[in-house]
Amino acid sequence: MKTKTGKIKATLVTAAVTGLAAGGIGILGAGTASAAPVSLTLNYTCPFPLIGTQQVTVKIDSDFPTSIAVGEASPAIVINTTSTVPETATQGLTLVGAKTIEGTALADSQVAAPGITLPVKVPAPIPSTPVPASGAFQVPATGNAPSLTFTQPGTATVTVGNILLTLSPKDANGNLTGLGTFESPCTLVPGQNTTLATFEITGSSPSPSQSPSPSQSPSPSQSPSPSESPSPSESPSPSQSPSPSESPSPSPSPTSSPTGGPGGVNYSYGLSGQTVIKAANGTVPLTGGIDANLDLASGNFTADLTLNPTSGSFKLLGFLPSSADIAFAPQGKATGSLKDGVLTANSKVAVKLPSIKLFGLGIAGGANCATSTPADINLKSTDPFFNPLSGGNVTGTYTLASLNNQCGFLGGIASIFMAGPGNTIALKLTPKS
Repeated sequence: MKTKTGKIKATLVTAAVTGLAAGGIGILGAGTASAAPVSLTLNYTCPFPLIGTQQVTVKIDSDFPTSIAVGEASPAIVINTTSTVPETATQGLTLVGAKTIEGTALADSQVAAPGITLPVKVPAPIPSTPVPASGAFQVPATGNAPSLTFTQPGTATVTVGNILLTLSPKDANGNLTGLGTFESPCTLVPGQNTTLATFEITGSSPSPSQSPSPSQSPSPSQSPSPSESPSPSESPSPSQSPSPSESPSPSPSPTSSPTGGPGGVNYSYGLSGQTVIKAANGTVPLTGGIDANLDLASGNFTADLTLNPTSGSFKLLGFLPSSADIAFAPQGKATGSLKDGVLTANSKVAVKLPSIKLFGLGIAGGANCATSTPADINLKSTDPFFNPLSGGNVTGTYTLASLNNQCGFLGGIASIFMAGPGNTIALKLTPKS
């Protein structure tokens, strides 16, 4: 189970969850010249667990300098962002019991100035943000970008790129949900204006002996000394080697999470357990699987149930040894809901009895021997919170109808020892790889 959840984390409902991290976009430092407010709204596509790829809107606000002098190091600039998480993401987070979401964002941006094109990556924390019960919600975040210095006058342009989100949905007790901590590489929707700001670099170019080429100001852990900075002719372009402060861009990895089907999200489980047939005083092992499509908005699902043929041993009248081969034929799709962490399901199954033996001798059964009406099986989860990513346990009761008239000469007698109410079923659902 943990392994499957780990795969899901490596993808990823919540969701929507990931839209939060878009809040950490930082670009450039402001010089001593006057600053002007800038604002930009961008749409991203982000792959999430549970809900697949979703669109997240990020609004970026800041104050940028109108000009920066050549050779002047600009102080750090504060970038404020507001990410709008779609309602579908809220539904995915709620589904796994998430009450808050937090994490970090690593934003790509680029500063293009005379003589240099400088990639800049800026991490920003995503503060713990409450997840509402329903609807879209907004997540604020703030990032501080490193300072820059320029060596040639002209116009500089700041553009915004993709975002890598690392998110941790947590439950009411502050523990990670079944989603764990996951990454979501968000990419810009094509065709948008990605220019956040433009400004002028004023003054004249210093001689090579006076000043280093345009670069990011050194930080304790990442920048070289001024003598190590590249000259304008050596400045990296987007296709060349990264600047000292740049970390390699992560390659978007495919999401290993349930895939969305028409109107919902698909889940597949293996099942194992047992059923106790009360009248026959015996236990029958059960195996099979279930493929469900869950509508996140309503919490309702439909499913295809498979129960493998099995057999059981019984004590008729408490002491007569008997056995039966049993097969199952689901009648239509199973239906149910997953709401507030509780899974309920209903399935109608025809029960077939190819062979019924007493003291090892066949007394009834046949290819067409079955209960006269399908069993109406109602199931309910028993875990405190049913997590669709990790599966769980369900139990229920049902009634077996009398056997039809195609079970042989002694079929009527066999029916007495098989039919009746009070039969129980207990199953464990385990996500398929």
